[in-house]
Amino acid sequence: MIIDFKMKAPIPGWEALFESGKTGIKDVFPQLKNVTPTTSSSLTDVLQEMDKQGISHSVILGRNNDIGSSNEALQAFLAGPQGERFFGFIGIEDMTVTEAVETIHRFGRTGDFHGVAAIPSKIKPLTPIGDPGLDPIFEACLEYGLPFCMTLSLLISLISEKPDYDYIHPKQLIRVAQKYPDLKLIISHAAWPFVQESIAIATHFKNIYLCPDFYTAFPGGQQYIEAAKFGLENQILFASCYPNVPYHYAMEHYRREVLDDRIANKIFYENAQQLLKQHKSQ
Repeated sequence: MIIDFKMKAPIPGWEALFESGKTGIKDVFPQLKNVTPTTSSSLTDVLQEMDKQGISHSVILGRNNDIGSSNEALQAFLAGPQGERFFGFIGIEDMTVTEAVETIHRFGRTGDFHGVAAIPSKIKPLTPIGDPGLDPIFEACLEYGLPFCMTLSLLISLISEKPDYDYIHPKQLIRVAQKYPDLKLIISHAAWPFVQESIAIATHFKNIYLCPDFYTAFPGGQQYIEAAKFGLENQILFASCYPNVPYHYAMEHYRREVLDDRIANKIFYENAQQLLKQHKSQ
């Protein structure tokens, strides 16, 4: 079985976001120029793709409280019969710290979510992820036992209001990981291109998890999987970033590097299962 730790789905209210995701980054990276987008357009199509790939569950990272990508729409979906194969993270994009904390309390108490998701460059005002001013967010996550997933990569930095190459550097997380050892910190995009730096901090802090997404196919990306063979087998997560790339593309590059069945099972399933504290039937 496989748990996909990052994807978008055409859930009610999110259809436009799903469609835009199919081609949204193809022109940004030459590595993706010739990748054929998925033809799926409905939730039924996506579920059929998941079945074909052996994906039992997927994680939908929330965005914000706005129409078209709202936490409300995600919550309604997760609580309904169609949400059985999905886990949702509360989205706190485009919010101040106070708004983010209020949102975590509002949705965290429902029990419908399994984590909190943020693109740090969209927190208002722009604040480095390691700044103490963000501590109320981390403490709210801990209150509900929710892991915190942040998207860090050069692409995310370049589209921020104040592009800064060092903004995504994994060193920003050292203070947070030290102060909150019980908080699970997941780096979506694994802070590429700071590959060795993200591997280094995960080596020193067992509460940090790396989710390389489609960056396993980028220069240096194979090192994330190699790190799993040398001590980080419990801290690497599979994520497709679907529909930005199709499932087969995402899985191909993970499987090409993983030769050990035991490690593959951890990356594709066990590590995510433990993080999510699964209670849904398999």
